[in-house]
Amino acid sequence: MRLSTLPLGLALVYSGRIIFHAYRRQLFPPQDPDSLVVLGTAQYDGRASRQFAARLDHAVVLWQAGIVHQLYTVGGNLPGDRFTEAGVGRDYLIEHGVPAEKITAVAQGNDTRGSYQGLLAQHPVLGTVLVVTDPHHSLRAESIARQLEIAAFASPTTTSPVQFPAKAWWITLSHEMGGLVVVDVSRVIGASAADKVEDALRRLQAGIRPSRRARHRQLAAEKEES
Repeated sequence: MRLSTLPLGLALVYSGRIIFHAYRRQLFPPQDPDSLVVLGTAQYDGRASRQFAARLDHAVVLWQAGIVHQLYTVGGNLPGDRFTEAGVGRDYLIEHGVPAEKITAVAQGNDTRGSYQGLLAQHPVLGTVLVVTDPHHSLRAESIARQLEIAAFASPTTTSPVQFPAKAWWITLSHEMGGLVVVDVSRVIGASAADKVEDALRRLQAGIRPSRRARHRQLAAEKEES
């Protein structure tokens, strides 16, 4: 492969992995999971974003089908936010018929890894876990969970507002491609190299999407504290 075609080839490989994994998980979900984790995403002063609501609606469907019996919502908040993603998710599930005693909110973490680490710190024994998230995020979410020794299987929502061929579909796909590169670098080379790649990708993303800068600053602060 010529060097000039290498980036295109890598993009095709990574995008193919992401799309195929989501499609496979939607068609062939795992059987008899012990629990379900809804990964948090944007909320607006206590109201779930459309993307977050789609994840939560999917969790409600799984609950109603009797597939899961214990649910966890995860995700913290950024400085200045009055509500956490985990708390908003829990309230939403209760409003849609899931019994409060079946839901545990773990209001920690501002990215996928941080949310898992916060969950494990409080609940180290989870068994087999269904991870509810968006289709494009499903492969990375599952991969990070398994790096942390969580027996996870993604359960991607089928009602995400981000649909092909909208611009947002391509933006989220490119974001997940970068995130998956970081996961692969961490697995093959090590965490230090992965951190450098991640920092570079975040600087690039901040230039394209300035709205992400506050989250990036919070993640950098959390990394320094740890």
